[in-house]
Amino acid sequence: MKKHFTSPKYFFILWILLLASNPVQCNVSPVSIGFFNFKKSPSSKTFAPPEEDKHRVWLNLTNDQGLFKQILIGYIPGATNGWDHNYDALTMDANKYADFYSINEDRKLVIQGRAVPFNPADTIPLGYRSTIMGNLKISIDHADGNLTDADIYLQDNQTGITHNLKSGPYTFSTLTGTFNDRFVIKYAGKNLGVNESKTIADTFTVVSKGKSIILRSTDKTLREVNVFDITGKLLYSNQKIGDRQLEIHSICSGTQVLVVKTTLENGDIIARKVLF
Repeated sequence: MKKHFTSPKYFFILWILLLASNPVQCNVSPVSIGFFNFKKSPSSKTFAPPEEDKHRVWLNLTNDQGLFKQILIGYIPGATNGWDHNYDALTMDANKYADFYSINEDRKLVIQGRAVPFNPADTIPLGYRSTIMGNLKISIDHADGNLTDADIYLQDNQTGITHNLKSGPYTFSTLTGTFNDRFVIKYAGKNLGVNESKTIADTFTVVSKGKSIILRSTDKTLREVNVFDITGKLLYSNQKIGDRQLEIHSICSGTQVLVVKTTLENGDIIARKVLF
């Protein structure tokens, strides 16, 4: 049975070993803490898990007005992909403007330990709370281990956009509220974006002509269409179409790339980018 540790010494050791990028000098009296098992030694020794066994990424939530929240996702020896008292830390939600966290077993985590070996097929939901209406950014602060060179993708479930955070921050538009199902972190390129079968690709088209967007399906009826700008701001929504063709004329926008997210009658979701 796992033990619950709430002493200041425990939290100090947890934060040092998970957050420190370099080995830490530890000279600790006898204590057994789950995965550490420190022993008193007559001389001070350096303790740190082998660098090749730690694969960590620090992610920031920011805006241009100075907001800053940071989380850590770390693949660490001894951790599991479930809740671990020795590796995971709950968010304290202490910032009145926003909170930012990964999600595991319905817990909101500022530190999430994951099992090794690192699995490129792993996916991790992210959530946030905001009292700010406007643009926010998610970016990589730094990474180590296999994540130093690996691509790290942020999937935006609202817009259908999948963005490689290694290429730069992802800027998105938000309303006030709590959003726990909008973002997912993933690493495997083969799983990116919205999967389209060849049949869908051949039977569904989205084109921009003048100041109109024209959608046509030769197979399935269109159920719902939402149009976003590249930051995720909703520009158009029609949730009751019931036809195989739709022409949108009501979007007032300068020249920019828009994301057209379409739901077909069978539940298939298709996200296409158009230059408007």
